[in-house]
Amino acid sequence: MDAIPQDKIQSAAQGLRAVAHELRLNILCHLLKGPMCVGELMEVTGAGQSNLSQHLSKMRLIGILASEKRGQQVFYYIDNPRWKQVIEALQLIYCPEQCR
Repeated sequence: MDAIPQDKIQSAAQGLRAVAHELRLNILCHLLKGPMCVGELMEVTGAGQSNLSQHLSKMRLIGILASEKRGQQVFYYIDNPRWKQVIEALQLIYCPEQCR
């Protein structure tokens, strides 16, 4: 088997660090169901607006999330289908009862 290029390993490590935070992982699990606005994410995660916004911004910057403005609200969604697969795989491992 060929070695994985160093730049790919660095990119994977950066992405995994981004989702290896409790709040960010919680956000991503909720966004698997579909786009949500900040208010909805605050309600389901219990996070404050400032804290939540910082985490959403970080995930947008590295390309995991994207956002779309609808009227006065901004909706966030998982922009990369491969990240959906990563989160779904984590759910299968850690929350198999929710994946039935």
